[in-house]
Amino acid sequence: MQTHPPYIRYLYAGLILSIYILGLLLPLFDNDSAHHALIGMHMHVMGDYVSLIDRGRDYLDKPHLLFWLSALGDMLLGIGTLSYKLPSLLLAIPGIYATFRLASRLYGRQAGIHAALILVSTQAYILAHNDVRMDALLLSFIITATWLLYEYTLTLKPAMLIAGTAVLALSFSTKGMSGAAVPVIAVGSQLLYTRNWRFLFSLKWIWAIPLFFVFISPVLYSYYLQYDLHPGKVIRGMSRTSGVAFILFHQNTERLNGVNWGSAGGNDPFLFFHSLLWALLPWCLLGYWAVFKRGFELIKRRFSPEKNGEILSWTTIVVMFCILSASNFRLPHYLNILFPFFAILVAGELEKVNAESTESKVLNGMQKFVAVVMILLGLLINLYLFPVKAYAIVLLVVPALYLVFYEWRATKGWPHRLIGISLSASVLVNVLMNGSFYYELQRYQAGQHIAGKIRDIGLEENNIFVMNWESPTLNYYSGYFYTEADSAALVSRKDFWVVGPVDEIFALQQAGGLRAREAYRYLDFDTTKLKPGFINPRTRLEACKHIGLVHLKSD
Repeated sequence: MQTHPPYIRYLYAGLILSIYILGLLLPLFDNDSAHHALIGMHMHVMGDYVSLIDRGRDYLDKPHLLFWLSALGDMLLGIGTLSYKLPSLLLAIPGIYATFRLASRLYGRQAGIHAALILVSTQAYILAHNDVRMDALLLSFIITATWLLYEYTLTLKPAMLIAGTAVLALSFSTKGMSGAAVPVIAVGSQLLYTRNWRFLFSLKWIWAIPLFFVFISPVLYSYYLQYDLHPGKVIRGMSRTSGVAFILFHQNTERLNGVNWGSAGGNDPFLFFHSLLWALLPWCLLGYWAVFKRGFELIKRRFSPEKNGEILSWTTIVVMFCILSASNFRLPHYLNILFPFFAILVAGELEKVNAESTESKVLNGMQKFVAVVMILLGLLINLYLFPVKAYAIVLLVVPALYLVFYEWRATKGWPHRLIGISLSASVLVNVLMNGSFYYELQRYQAGQHIAGKIRDIGLEENNIFVMNWESPTLNYYSGYFYTEADSAALVSRKDFWVVGPVDEIFALQQAGGLRAREAYRYLDFDTTKLKPGFINPRTRLEACKHIGLVHLKSD
C-alpha cells in the first residue's frame, strides 16, 4: 500500500505472515483434511504411489496431486501437520503472484497490489490454509493458468502457452476437469468479448490440447492401473468401472447431479449467494457491488467491447455461480476458486470510482460498517464464546489493533482508506481466529489427543481397536491404521485397548465380564460443523460426545 510509511507496511507483512504460520501449525481437522492426509499416508507407508486407498478401500473421487504432495511431505518431514499443509501453502504463492500480475495487466499496478491484498485477507481463503483440502491448491493453479494463458493471447510467446498448459494440467490433477475448465472459460470469454477472432482462428494455440494430455498422463495412467486393469472391482456399488473415463468425463457430472454423493445443500438454491457474506469477508458487500455494477454496465452496452476492457473476472464468477448453484451437491468451499476473480474485479471497479463522488463516500461508509461488524464478531467469539487462553497472542493483537486505529485516523485518499480499514479489520480478527479460536476448537477433537496419549504411554497399536466411532486424526497422528471392530467382535477378547463412545465401551465391559484397568476420557465434537448447542459455552459439554481410551482385561 503505497501511501503508508515503511513501518506500517512491515507491520502488515509480519502480521499476515504470522496469521498464515499460525494456520500452518494448527493440527488437522477431522473429516476432509485428515481424511485426505490419510490417503497420502497410505501411499507413503505402503510405497504405492499409484493407488488411492481410503482406509483399505479404493477411493474413486479426486485425482492424485494433493495425495502425492502429502506423501512427499510425509517422506521428507515425517508424518504430521507440516508435511500435509506446507506444500499447499508454498504453492499458494504463485497464485497470489498471478492475481497481482493479472490485475496489473488489466487495471494497472495499484489494482494489482490491491487485488493481492484482497485475496490474502479474505476470510475463507485464510481458512482454506487452516483446514486444507483441494481448494487451496486448486485456486492457485486456476488463477495462475488463467494469467499465463491470457498473457499468451497478448504476447504469443510459446513459453507462456507451455507454462499455462502445464499449470492447467496441475489444476486437472487436483480436482479433475472442472479445474481445467475454469481458466478456459475465463480466457475464452475475454477473447470473445474483445472480438479477437484473429487469434482464435489462427489456431496457434491448438497444440496445447495434446500437450495437456501429455502433462496429465501420470494421473490417467495411475487410474488405468488401479481401475481399468481390474474391471471386477466394485466401487460405490458400481462394477466394471473405468478410472480413466471417470476422471475425464463422469466425476464432475456425478457431483452436479448428486449421483453417489447425495444432495448436500441441494435444498438451498441460494447457498453460494449468502455464503459469500462470511466467506468473502471483509470484501463481501464490495463483491456483490462489483458483480452487479459490472453486469449492469455490460447489459447497458449490450456487451459491446470497450478499449482495454476486461470481462474475464466477471464472466468466470457469473458462469461458475450458475453452474454451482444448478448442482444438486453444494458445499460452501466450492466458492474458493472464485476468490482471485472477485479480488481482481473489486480492485478494478474501485479504480473506476471517482474519489470525490457520492459513490466513493457510500463505499467507504459501507466498508466501515463491515469492518466494525467483523471486529465485534471476532471479539465476541474470542472473548466470550471461546476465550483466549494463549496470552502470547497479545503480542500480535496489540500491533494489529494499532493498525486498525491507524487506518481509521491517518490513512487518506481513494481507495487507500477503504482498503486499509478493511484490511486492518481482517488482520485483527484473523490474528485472534488463527492464534486462538481454531486452537480452542481443537480441544474438542478427541482423535488427535487420543493419538498423543497412545504415544505418551507407549501402547502397541495392533492391540488397540476402534469401536463405533470414526476419527481420521486418530489414525494420522498415530501413523497407523487402527482396526475397526464392533462389540460382537471384541467381547471374546481377553486383554486389549478400545477407543469409542464411553457408554458403548461400558456396555462392552458389562457384556464381556471385563474390567477396566486404565481409562481416559475425552470430549469430542465435529468442529467442522459448528452448531448452536456447541457454540454456547453453557451447553457445550452437553453437545459433545464422550470418547474413551480404555484398557479392558478379563478377570
